[in-house]
Amino acid sequence: MPKRARCPYCDRLFDRDTLDNHIMRCRSRTRTTRIKDEKRRTVIVDGNNLAYHTTSRGSPSVKNLILAYRSLTSAGFIPTFVVSSALVHNIDRPIELEEFMLTAEVEQAPRGVDDDYRIIQLAKKRDADIISNDRFLNWIDRFPWLNSRLKKYRITPSGLLLV
Repeated sequence: MPKRARCPYCDRLFDRDTLDNHIMRCRSRTRTTRIKDEKRRTVIVDGNNLAYHTTSRGSPSVKNLILAYRSLTSAGFIPTFVVSSALVHNIDRPIELEEFMLTAEVEQAPRGVDDDYRIIQLAKKRDADIISNDRFLNWIDRFPWLNSRLKKYRITPSGLLLV
């Protein structure tokens, strides 16, 4: 059985014979990705998608928004949360949401305006990535750049992880 080792950049397993070549390719990809990421430190967060993520009773949770804000700011991102006007009325703790809206940059989509469209508008205007588990299927044909800027996430008890 050939000895195998992991790539330090992507953590995939390779035979030792092919590992060096892979590391050279992976290193160059990582450098270009870092340069792109440094340009885009501003992120637009789908607040509704995040608030409803892993809630047991189906009601949105302000705790998810606070965890995401703390995680993103500690990682050096500048987050802007976009929420719908309906979320304000359905959230589990409205007072905490009001306090959160005062501390973080939160844009409330006007009544009657699709919050997904508002997220896309802001991302285009600010040249920012979008953090959402939504696939934006209704908008991909109109905005072909959307898939390249869409970042998925996972919520853990310690915070938000970008996938």
